[in-house]
Amino acid sequence: MISDPLAQSRPQAREVLGEAYDCAARSSLARGWHLAAVAAPGTTLSPKQQQDVYSALVPVSSAAFGADMTEYWKDRSANDYFGRLAEFVLIEDSEGRMAGWTGHSLLESPARANVYIDSSGVVPSGQSHGVMREVMARQLTTGVLERLRPQRRVYISARSESPVFYKLMRRLVGASSLFPNPDFRTPADVLECGRELASWLGQAGLIEPGSLVVRNAYAVLDELYGELPSCGEPDLDQMFHNSLGPLDAYLLVGRVVDDQPRGSEQ
Repeated sequence: MISDPLAQSRPQAREVLGEAYDCAARSSLARGWHLAAVAAPGTTLSPKQQQDVYSALVPVSSAAFGADMTEYWKDRSANDYFGRLAEFVLIEDSEGRMAGWTGHSLLESPARANVYIDSSGVVPSGQSHGVMREVMARQLTTGVLERLRPQRRVYISARSESPVFYKLMRRLVGASSLFPNPDFRTPADVLECGRELASWLGQAGLIEPGSLVVRNAYAVLDELYGELPSCGEPDLDQMFHNSLGPLDAYLLVGRVVDDQPRGSEQ
């Protein structure tokens, strides 16, 4: 049975995607859940299909974050969220209802590739069960990152104020390769990657110099979380709770290819 309060307002994944559901790359997950991955959703999904997904994301993300996400998705729709994604992943529970989502964009230059995880969440009934970790390991670690790794230096990034999500990212790249880091200074190449990402996000003027902190990153919301999450690791919880306000975020940047010695970088 589905236990989260908004379960019955969550539509069937097949209904959300319409005919695109049968063309999506589908994979089985633990607990009888599934994912459906849509490549280039800005062109693959029709305008109506995109609006249907935006509408479905409101109750799903509101359940995931414990806050009303209506205005968030209005803003993301107005700024062509799907048009900027390389892939959108819809997560469905064992009853076929939409239960989560993630997606990534790809920022490329001759020197590096940055895989940006753009907005992710799963409803309470899927939290603490490794659902998102399994999705990202499959779609990113053994997917796009493996394809990019031989070609150039590769980074993976996200914008977040959650130490729980930080721990998920840390599993993808390793504890010493994710920044900001409570144990190591942030190296110059990571800061540069963060500045490029902030500019791409339209928040170049909000990132603090010499850091990965973005002030007022979620200005469209009253708050992102109903209650700020904690991960149970004091150093990580303090790094987030002591440095970020309710609408602030870190740009999390991880090195996928890391051949430089830790601790000596500026």
